[in-house]
Amino acid sequence: MPEVLDEDILRELMVRCTSDLSAPPGAAQAAIRRQRRRRLRTRALTVAGTAAAAGIAVGTMASASGTGGTGGAGGAGGSGGAGTPAHGPAIRLTAAQQALFSLSSAAATQPRPSGRYVVQAEKATTIESGSGSSTSEIGPKTSVIDTVTGGGVTYQDISVSGSGAGGTPTPPGVLNAPAGSSPTRAQLDALPTDPSALRANLLAQAKQQAAQAQQSMEQLKKAKKAYPVATDPLSDDDLVFEQATDLLWEPDLSPQLRSALYKVLADTPGVTVQTGAKDSSGRPATEISRYQAPGQTSVETFEDPATGATLESAWRSPGEFDEDLYYSTTYTNTIPADPYQG
Repeated sequence: MPEVLDEDILRELMVRCTSDLSAPPGAAQAAIRRQRRRRLRTRALTVAGTAAAAGIAVGTMASASGTGGTGGAGGAGGSGGAGTPAHGPAIRLTAAQQALFSLSSAAATQPRPSGRYVVQAEKATTIESGSGSSTSEIGPKTSVIDTVTGGGVTYQDISVSGSGAGGTPTPPGVLNAPAGSSPTRAQLDALPTDPSALRANLLAQAKQQAAQAQQSMEQLKKAKKAYPVATDPLSDDDLVFEQATDLLWEPDLSPQLRSALYKVLADTPGVTVQTGAKDSSGRPATEISRYQAPGQTSVETFEDPATGATLESAWRSPGEFDEDLYYSTTYTNTIPADPYQG
């Protein structure tokens, strides 16, 4: 087996493992932190075309009107407004579904900016606690994504603090990403925008990643190294929610694809929506979340109710909190200089 596991696969392993076993020393926690924040970049489009072969049948939820609010998504429960399809009984949307359809409508009306490079300014935070110690990594960063090649560069100014910070390596100030590190605009535009086909595509991607994770566990076992022991696997709904919210992070989505992602979430059971929320910087937001029993993780995303754009992503699990707060997204035809240099 290779000396270093693919970091994204390693993260998949660790979120399904018992607490007394770990991946190769020195690699596990750093990989988890990095890849939890950017799970999508190197994997979003590795299963193009797989959904058709998967043969997954997914029902399409009929549209209906109603008032906004909070509650669980998925299914046809709730007491909101009703719509009447061509045949059969009226379908009632939950308050959460109504809020998600509102985000879908907002996203669909947004113009798509032009410019080869997407420039996204953000702040990433990791807080760990346990055994009387805590560590925080806080730092502004600016990611530049080449929408033509999928390459780019990340400028960052990260500080490490807290009682557990001793010996924690400081990430380099500049990270260069080769072509293919991020999905290109052409690849994103090739994804289906029909909600049923998109859900099937997302599920196929996630299941392929799970298969790769299992293969890596077997490699670790054969190498007689400490390896994670799988517990209860994530459900299909867990996987779809995680993939869909990962994809919402991508700044260069077409309005049609972003709109379709909200429809997929509206048809996913267990999704909780809170309107009238705020992100950690105080901006008005619609909070979308779902609890994953394996790993005891709450996956959260905060969306701009006016545009459907992602404002913040967060992951909460026992003893750990990870957050990405997105300040701005702009487009340019030239790569900007490092804003943190000097």
